[in-house]
Amino acid sequence: MKAGFVADIHEDINNLQNAFLILEKEKCDTVICLGDIVGFTIPFYKNISSRDADSCVRFIKNNCSASVIGNHDLFAIKKVPANKAGFNYTDNWYSLDYETRSALSKNRIWLYEDNEIPCVLSDESIEYLSGLQEFYTIQLGTKKIFISHFCHPDFTGSHIHFPAEAFHLKNHFEFAKEHNCKISFSGHGHPEGCLLTNDEKIINPGSGVHQLKDEMLWIVAPPVARTSRKNGVMTFDTDSMQIKLIPLTS
Repeated sequence: MKAGFVADIHEDINNLQNAFLILEKEKCDTVICLGDIVGFTIPFYKNISSRDADSCVRFIKNNCSASVIGNHDLFAIKKVPANKAGFNYTDNWYSLDYETRSALSKNRIWLYEDNEIPCVLSDESIEYLSGLQEFYTIQLGTKKIFISHFCHPDFTGSHIHFPAEAFHLKNHFEFAKEHNCKISFSGHGHPEGCLLTNDEKIINPGSGVHQLKDEMLWIVAPPVARTSRKNGVMTFDTDSMQIKLIPLTS
């Protein structure tokens, strides 16, 4: 079975459609979204003239077999993460003004109003985003995979941190193992190509086809959105145990 993955779309409807054209040519049996369908930050993203949050949400809803919620998706619907990763969100978090939340966050979690353009979403799109979970386990052929926007315990990527060494993934691997999964897929990191982590090292193998071993793995997919970095899409063939990283040219 072959699965396609899209991640970090950030309202880029043109690149999202291009990504699906590629995955169709790759003859994917299913496509999975790894979160951050919406959220547009200046000056990071390059599709300001064509950004369309609502179209992206509808497209994912209609074309993906599964999707998880990311930190920007949460902000768009003013929802705090269920897995708080040790941060004490107040019950009225989004009723507080920005300065108050900034003081409470102590630079531990992302705040968005200082650089994110608000998006327009239909009631249907808000309902869809509100119903997304923070992680899933999915059976793909003979393999069971774990998907989330980021790693345990911050599944949504709401905290300001990123693992620098493989041992930082120890708890994530243990959590995935408890759910009978060896392979995890996430977004959030916006790597050029992908990030591939086992219990020893984090590597970026770049574009192309890469053979996976039968071991605990955390794989971070490339972003779909246009930024200053190279973007792309990813496939995973459960029979050959290969991932393929395909650049997006636009």
